[in-house]
Amino acid sequence: MKKIKELFFSLVVTALVISCSGEQEIKTVVDNNDGSISIVNLEKTDAISYNKKVDGFENVTVLDGKKSTDRNLLTISLKDYADHDLFMNFSCDIKVVDKSGADHNVQWVINEPKANLPTVAAAKLKNDTWAKMSGEIVISIGKNRTIALTGSGFKMENVKIYIKNLNVNISGDGIGSNSVPPVNWMDAVPLKSKLDKYFDYFGLAVNYDNEFSLKEVQEGVARHADCITWGNELKPDFIFRWAKPVALTKFVAEDGKSYDVPASIPTIKNVDTLLQVVKDNGLKLRGHVLVWHSQTPEFFFHENYDVNKPFVNKATMNAREEWYIKYLLEYIANWEKENNNGEHIIFAWDVVNEACSDSANAHKTLRDSGSNWYTVYKDDSFIINAFRYANKYAPKDVLLVYNDYNSYAQGKTDAILRVIDAIQATPDARIDAVGMQSHIKIDYPAITGSGSFEAAVQKFVAKGLDVQITELDIANGKTSYNPLRLKSRYKELFEMFIRNRKTADKHGISGITIWGLTDNKTWLNSMGEYKGYLQYPLLFTETYNCKSAFYGIVEAVDEAGD
Repeated sequence: MKKIKELFFSLVVTALVISCSGEQEIKTVVDNNDGSISIVNLEKTDAISYNKKVDGFENVTVLDGKKSTDRNLLTISLKDYADHDLFMNFSCDIKVVDKSGADHNVQWVINEPKANLPTVAAAKLKNDTWAKMSGEIVISIGKNRTIALTGSGFKMENVKIYIKNLNVNISGDGIGSNSVPPVNWMDAVPLKSKLDKYFDYFGLAVNYDNEFSLKEVQEGVARHADCITWGNELKPDFIFRWAKPVALTKFVAEDGKSYDVPASIPTIKNVDTLLQVVKDNGLKLRGHVLVWHSQTPEFFFHENYDVNKPFVNKATMNAREEWYIKYLLEYIANWEKENNNGEHIIFAWDVVNEACSDSANAHKTLRDSGSNWYTVYKDDSFIINAFRYANKYAPKDVLLVYNDYNSYAQGKTDAILRVIDAIQATPDARIDAVGMQSHIKIDYPAITGSGSFEAAVQKFVAKGLDVQITELDIANGKTSYNPLRLKSRYKELFEMFIRNRKTADKHGISGITIWGLTDNKTWLNSMGEYKGYLQYPLLFTETYNCKSAFYGIVEAVDEAGD
């Protein structure tokens, strides 16, 4: 133990206001107006003295190593923030004076074993020379955690340490007296009750297995949302359950010719469960998705439904597209008739998803690479036909939507506008809204101004369409999670959404869906783009407490007035 005491020293931050007899009160924690806190002083012990003048600097804190004992170590405690996800930004100026003249490698670390005792900041300090140490970290804190300054090779009786400009800024949900303490979603104000004043619906995206199949999740979603979107379960792969047809039948297409199509989809009964659980919870459903290049069986595009055979021609593909849309929409209509008095469970469909190119420009509109639809057609007729067939087989009060990501990027905005023009120029096609997926980053896109998210919304509205925000989440990307930045971003977005909302006399944003419930299940953490950076893009924690982002939405509504 003696050797360990000689090799290591610790400085740890504590959330206390310390008053020493005969001395000025030392405030350790400062509540900031933005809801964060700043730790600005070390805890008072016999080994430390405050407000010293050193090297011409005022307010220097001095640690006298020879006064440190096992019972009187210098600590800054994080115990008041146990069981929180914290964003921590650390900085200080430091000087180590060692009688031996040695330089030292030192680190500020957190004694959190689940995170492998992570380093907040590290530096090699030249003896008797001031240096700045800084760093930031996102961490989930357990009980009785501390930040510690450690270094090897010290004989504590030979060392003095000088600290100035210490600032450990900590933000997190429920941190600081100016922030809202953690509230479970079943005790929080229902978001739908706040947003229904401005929008036709507010929705949440869910998956059935291990999520919406759980009663407690159903109750929370129904409390906050008017509707849900199944994340995967209504995509073609899931409808077919990846099984090629076991039998074929003849389908007379609009060209009057007969084509081979599946006699049935044996797994279609899975849809019954998806519809029933939505009904049982008093919710509605956005249908996602009919036509998409991804998560559609490869066999669907090949002769005789055999992936080893060539792609079919356009006429055959038209027939298959029409058959699939007819089959699924009529199946759902029959279920609604038999189980819901004919009332629609699904109020909108993403008819076509992500058909425009990421590199769209004046000469290029459609996604070509990786799209079997494009491989067969080489043009936009499969999109136009999808909206024709959906219009033919969907109820007239069910909204038909073109849905895409990065729809606020100028090149892609213009490409989508060209697709809209083509659909609207086709007499028997119908399009009612543009779905802006809105998987955005914390610093992109610009929300207002030229070339912004808002500018794209207004271009789509100018086509006589509504806008649905269909898959909203906000990635912190390759930066550390900062809950206050996330809250601010959600607030800014919802202020724009409210400003551009649909009203009785004009088109606009008619509804919003958040893409997921809790950060631990976000799809963003499966993206290679963010490898090494955990994403915290949603409104609720793993235990379904409301994050600061939740209150960013509430504040946007409360401040909007009428």
